[in-house]
Amino acid sequence: MKLYFVRHGKTEWNQERRLQGMTGDSPLLAEALIEVAKLGDYLADTPFDAIFSSPSKRAVDTAMILSRHNHQPREIIKKTELFEWNLGTFEGMLIDEAHQLAPTNMTAFRHHPEQFWGNPFGAENLTEVYQRFSHFMTWLSTQDYENVLIISHGAFLSSSLKLLTGTPIGDLRPFGVGLDNNSLSIVDYDGENYVLTNWNEKHG
Repeated sequence: MKLYFVRHGKTEWNQERRLQGMTGDSPLLAEALIEVAKLGDYLADTPFDAIFSSPSKRAVDTAMILSRHNHQPREIIKKTELFEWNLGTFEGMLIDEAHQLAPTNMTAFRHHPEQFWGNPFGAENLTEVYQRFSHFMTWLSTQDYENVLIISHGAFLSSSLKLLTGTPIGDLRPFGVGLDNNSLSIVDYDGENYVLTNWNEKHG
């Protein structure tokens, strides 16, 4: 099974450098619509057996564009397990403001997500985030699919894909680098092992 993971297109809050987690959301930028369409053209010849998306509008809108540009369009199946990291009271806050409020915690979120302690802020910790992702992946592994398109979020995918494919927990976000908007990452699953073959590619 080949799994195509896409981070949603760039949004207004991304541009404003606001934290946009499970409960926060903002529209895709006009430029993002063009970029996502280009990624859709790149993937147009890939016959997806299913397209799954986070229920957040920014992810669903990205998924719909990708599906429309595919030669075999599919219905978008929304999965709550693919929501972005729940950031609690940090939702909608400017990143700089969040760093002023909780500098140690926000530095951990960026560089060492396994050290992020969300409980005081009503936010998820990495173990909770990965538990959601693992639940979805366990179910997906039982399906008779060859190619699957999955649209989700930056913080969620940056950590979850690395953990899935065997990256040591302390090396999930080296130098704070995560996934770009509208980026493509590919994982191959042979029935036993998950192998990351493409990471953070830009095609639009």
